Amino acid sequence: MLSSLTTGLATGWRNLLAAPDLAIDLGTANTRLYARGHGLIADEPTLLKIQPDTGAVEAVGARAARLSKHDQFAYSVSPLHAGAVADVEAATTLLKSFVGRAQKLGVLKPRALACAPTDACDEERAALVEATRRAGASAVVVVPEPMAAAIGAGLDVSSPYAQMLVDIGDGVTDIAVIRSGALVTTSAVRTACSDLRHCVSQMIAFRYGVLLFADEAERLTRMVGASRDYEHERLFLTEGTDLLTGESLSLCVSSHDVMEAVEQPLEIIVDAIHKTVRELPLQTSCEVIENGICLTGGGAQLQGISDRLALATSLSVRAADDPLRAVINGACQMLKVGIATGIWTN
Repeated sequence: MLSSLTTGLATGWRNLLAAPDLAIDLGTANTRLYARGHGLIADEPTLLKIQPDTGAVEAVGARAARLSKHDQFAYSVSPLHAGAVADVEAATTLLKSFVGRAQKLGVLKPRALACAPTDACDEERAALVEATRRAGASAVVVVPEPMAAAIGAGLDVSSPYAQMLVDIGDGVTDIAVIRSGALVTTSAVRTACSDLRHCVSQMIAFRYGVLLFADEAERLTRMVGASRDYEHERLFLTEGTDLLTGESLSLCVSSHDVMEAVEQPLEIIVDAIHKTVRELPLQTSCEVIENGICLTGGGAQLQGISDRLALATSLSVRAADDPLRAVINGACQMLKVGIATGIWTN
């Protein structure tokens, strides 16, 4: 009996040390972390609140966003820019907090699968690996973000027929054509949802002398989206800070204002997708025409984006069922395959 108890404890201890491994979607706006055997253990803003006097990190993730929202003088930092790690120290601090949750589950040195844009340069990929290792991972494998998004969106990436996926994130729009488990064509532009919000805020500041609250710029962008409906003008009540007096105030903004503001970054995104479709080889193009385009990322939820892209490309366009979590959902499945095929030994 003692022998069986000892064997059981030893087996349990080995299992505890072997799992979970981690899948990480370190995004410009949000970071999501999945622990094998425990599910999603983090889905929070990619944000750090810094103490202005000392430079010390006061809070990370959801708590940082909450504190910053109620403090107009808050100094907040995002470690990513345009989809890539721009501040290794800040990224390490953020990830360490989330990886620590996995360590509390019993794993001291988890292995991590992290997603990166297809156009990430060697330095950007190295920064992602370094931040993840310094956060506590014993090994890191970097995988293409649109491949994870395609799997998470439910596409059969093993199909011998080409399928197209467009991931419109917060900092980068990643375009990929996938066939037989491989990326056959990729293209990316560092223009995405954050640029839409920035253009809305900038337009309101110049036109009305009001600095919109961050949440308001996002709300207006989401409500108007990619619409070009200039015939039916709508008015939105919004809030911000008067740039002359510093006082909070409310104002009315028209849908025309917002459409005008987001048109330039939207055109960059649409043109990049159109160009990728236009340059596909004939056979690949026919297969993509048959399957259409699948949208993931926050941009997939923009009003009118599917119709706008369908008009530009003459293809059917559909959003994934859970576009915001497509990348992390796919990364979870890739993690299981990676464990089975021994990617950690590469």
